[in-house]
Amino acid sequence: MTGSVFVLLMALWTKSFFLTLAFIVGVAASMFELQEPDPPFVIVDKLLEYERNWLESPWGWKKGLQAFGMFASVVYIFVCCWIESLMGLLLLIGIYANIACVYGNKRMGIDDL
Repeated sequence: MTGSVFVLLMALWTKSFFLTLAFIVGVAASMFELQEPDPPFVIVDKLLEYERNWLESPWGWKKGLQAFGMFASVVYIFVCCWIESLMGLLLLIGIYANIACVYGNKRMGIDDL
């Protein structure tokens, strides 16, 4: 499914009908039910555990803000790909890097949010 999303982004970037069809085929193929593999890496297991904890947590202002940020990011990425703005995509990557630094500092006790 993730690969199909990348194909969709490329289709938006190039405005290609054939890549859009490839995206649809990829999504359809990803709907087949397969056995869930064991995560081969520790980091993948940690990410899956974080996602499960996030989904099980009750709705509050923080979770709502995170959900809105994810939705707004997806819309922003689609718009940047459609208008072919590489600078817009790089800006989003920079914002994500800053957010990662803030949370890393918080984990190390350097900065309190």
